[in-house]
Amino acid sequence: MTLFPRNAQLAPDRRLNPPRAPWLKLNPVRAVLALALPLAACTPPSQLRTEVAPAAAAPPRSVTWSEYRMANAATPGPTTDSEAATPKPGQSYDLPALVDLALQTHPETRQSWEEAKAAAARVDKQRSAWYPALTALAFGQYFKTSIPIPESALVSHGYGSFAGLELAWTLFDFGRREALVDASLQRLEAAQSALTRKHQQIAYRVATSFFTYQAALAKVNAAQQTFAAAETNAAAVRAKLQRGFATRPDLLLAIQEQAKANYDLQDTRGSVTQIRAELAANIGTSPSQTLQLVDLSQVALPDKLAASVENIVDDALAQHPELMARLAELRAREAEVKKARAEFWPKLSVKGNVGNQYWGDVHTRPASRQNYASDDLVGSAMLNLEWKLFDGFERNSAVREAEAKQQASQAEVEALRLAIMRDIWQAYADTKTALEKREFALALLRAAEESFAATQESYNHGFSTVIELLSAQKDLARARYTEIDSRAGLLKSATALVYAAGGRNSDE
Repeated sequence: MTLFPRNAQLAPDRRLNPPRAPWLKLNPVRAVLALALPLAACTPPSQLRTEVAPAAAAPPRSVTWSEYRMANAATPGPTTDSEAATPKPGQSYDLPALVDLALQTHPETRQSWEEAKAAAARVDKQRSAWYPALTALAFGQYFKTSIPIPESALVSHGYGSFAGLELAWTLFDFGRREALVDASLQRLEAAQSALTRKHQQIAYRVATSFFTYQAALAKVNAAQQTFAAAETNAAAVRAKLQRGFATRPDLLLAIQEQAKANYDLQDTRGSVTQIRAELAANIGTSPSQTLQLVDLSQVALPDKLAASVENIVDDALAQHPELMARLAELRAREAEVKKARAEFWPKLSVKGNVGNQYWGDVHTRPASRQNYASDDLVGSAMLNLEWKLFDGFERNSAVREAEAKQQASQAEVEALRLAIMRDIWQAYADTKTALEKREFALALLRAAEESFAATQESYNHGFSTVIELLSAQKDLARARYTEIDSRAGLLKSATALVYAAGGRNSDE
């Protein structure tokens, strides 16, 4: 199974190297996080096509429209969408496989893809203004006319028809069409960057819910261990009570802790069902569908952060898909300002028509000696100069509106830059804290395990009280949950850092 899509290729300089975030020392998990989130080459919905290939508008490290069209022409895609949307029975899904499944099934993927296709279609729509418009004309009529003459009127009536072609072609418009095409190309780039970000967003949600689900399963296992220990302790207290070395309140306390451990076990099992439903929703499948998931409990975790937060911020500001989309929208607004200013200038166009004109059964009154008919090829050609001199200051207002939207877009870009830096700093600090908490959680678990084992042995030999035994049992249960939470927290923090940085790195 591969993360890269059917019928799609990476940009030429990225085909052999999948995206990664080298500033995270992830060991085996690096392949999970760094391949799941950077999804510039993710799977589009099956059996979709695009008819536009503006390669210059494609953002770096993404699937270009021309490459995708060529790949589709050479390689057939999946036969049906339902095949891609159905998890395969018996297959174990790790995180990359789950992300790949989500990109094929989640409706948000198709929505973003269709929006990108619409943006590509708008490019050709604007480019069509450079071509002439050719129209076929045909009409028929019955006519009756009256022309005054001395002491009477000359009246004629009959039938007429015309069939031909009309040509209209704008030759020069001072940059109106160029500005519209430029704006549409920039919005195509914005749509492609938004598509990339949407894929990363889906991958981030899947990864986060996957780690939460794995933590829930681990807590079930920990709860089972705690319940087994509580049963063992209750049996030990009962045996001592029978020999006269324990009291009935001691037994009741042990039974109480056993019931509490059983309650916690059932509670954790119930939370697994809820979290599994959330995971299925993020993947885009029904919770009723069975997914066999790979256990990541034995996979090594990130051990350190290799790069400084400043370097991560610099890389993110150079390539973040959301920022690239906002910058493309800013350039589109600049093109709209040029178009609004070009409206002050004239337009030069050529128009003409050619066709066959027929007049038949033409009668006149006073009556002539015969009726008239004609059948001739006619045509016309003209050069038009159109220059609007005054429009009630409409064009001035349009320029001010376009300039205001450009300034607003510039402010949005700056606000997004600040938000990206804030998110990276926060995610970096969270990951660094999670790494430290992970070390303390492991130390706490080891100490709690040793303390419980020693206390249990001491109680069996009569040197510790049941209160001390049950307290050590509680401490061990809390330590197990703390270790699980620290593991899940570290994985989610590292994933959030990759997502906040845009999922990719300039060194990839």
